[in-house]
Amino acid sequence: MKLEKYVDKDRKKRKIILISLGVIVLISVSLLLYKTFASFTESAEFLMMNGKVDYFGNSDIYFVFYKGDDELLEEMPQKGNEENLVFDHGECDNGANIEWNENEWAPLVKGLNKVKTKCSLYFKEYVPTFDKELVKCGKAGTGAAECIKNNANLDTTNLWVDDTGDANIRYVGANATVNNYIDIGDRDGDGNPILWRIIGVMNNITNLDNGGQQESLVKIIRADSIGNYSWDSSAQNINYGSGVNEWSQADLMKLLNPGFNNSQDKDYDGNLVAINNSLYWNRDSGVCYINNKGGWTYCDFTSIGISEKAKEKITKVRWNTGTFGEAYDEDKITAKYMYEGERSSHNGKEQCEDMGIESCNDEVPRTTTWEGYIGLIYPSDYGYAVGGSVRNICLGKSMCNYDSDSCYTNDWIKSTTYQKHMWTITPFPDSYSSIELFAVHYANHLFGHSAYIDNQVNPVAYLSSSVKITGGTGEKGTPFIASLN
Repeated sequence: MKLEKYVDKDRKKRKIILISLGVIVLISVSLLLYKTFASFTESAEFLMMNGKVDYFGNSDIYFVFYKGDDELLEEMPQKGNEENLVFDHGECDNGANIEWNENEWAPLVKGLNKVKTKCSLYFKEYVPTFDKELVKCGKAGTGAAECIKNNANLDTTNLWVDDTGDANIRYVGANATVNNYIDIGDRDGDGNPILWRIIGVMNNITNLDNGGQQESLVKIIRADSIGNYSWDSSAQNINYGSGVNEWSQADLMKLLNPGFNNSQDKDYDGNLVAINNSLYWNRDSGVCYINNKGGWTYCDFTSIGISEKAKEKITKVRWNTGTFGEAYDEDKITAKYMYEGERSSHNGKEQCEDMGIESCNDEVPRTTTWEGYIGLIYPSDYGYAVGGSVRNICLGKSMCNYDSDSCYTNDWIKSTTYQKHMWTITPFPDSYSSIELFAVHYANHLFGHSAYIDNQVNPVAYLSSSVKITGGTGEKGTPFIASLN
């Protein structure tokens, strides 16, 4: 009896232990399943950098991308893309749903509790909502500058006020989305329009054709390059034949502006030839500089030079040709920093003129202003043309690094010639030479380049204060129409 009593107690004890262990295992498994299930039902976040169409691979989720309702895309559009595609909506099967994270530019998938889930992301082209009819305000007697200022109150996507003391209004954004084309009456040899583009409305510009008054003027740049030419060239004994970074005497300045019909230089045989000679201004042909030591090529502007009707609409102004006055620091070259340097009293030679360097031996007087009709962009024009969601980020960056953070893809001012850079008007102050200028690299960042190199030339001018905009929408097919009284 005692043995049976002890056996029964032992059996009961083992039974209790087994039941307890079973309960613990059951609770543990339940908690594990709940935790796993909850992690998928509460949120599952996927930062998509790329994706394949209709392909699971080793994943339980795949994405399909569309432009509009039915145009299939091979990959997800990148943030700040040139087509200006923005997220519209998303759909998932298996009960999952999508939220879009604009800052991360990524979908947030929630309720993902089944395998093999398909999500479709739909993107659409962003079109700003503003009254395009306002651009016809010139018919009511409003000048071009005032018309654009009025538009800036409605279109806060493509028109921004910069952070300078002059508070200029600028067209900003990706090349494909900025509707700033303008027809100023420029025509080619066949009578077809040669289009320009509006950089913006620049305030406090000295208009020399209007008695030197300070005015708000529309600044324009020719849409297409007129060719690749040296900024300046020089004899072998001057700066090693690599040119001089002073715009008031530059060969390119003489090519674009009136009054230099008698410019001459020696050819390879030592004979005097007419060169540059206001050829663009006069719609003439001749020879132009393209290399150091007086290298030149034949050039023809009889069809693409500026036309007489276009000349009537541009005005002579005082341009700023200064630069920054301290040692070059790549990280400092923001748009605002450069804007202030362009208007300073510093020139492109002062940092090397006392060092006795042969690449800085020119005796050309330096200036920081120039009076004329046709110039080039400033580096700050390039910097301030960036738009889109990355605008504030990029304005805080050096323009020397605009090839990152989608800055250049959201900047419509850029080199369009293969492996050629776009010239600016501004000298690059170098400690070892006086031959450097700022240029927009074909890979879309700012850098210094020697004057003798042949780079892309896009003429820049200011419209007369008498010009009105009397039609058009600014799109390439229907450009703004510039008219005089």
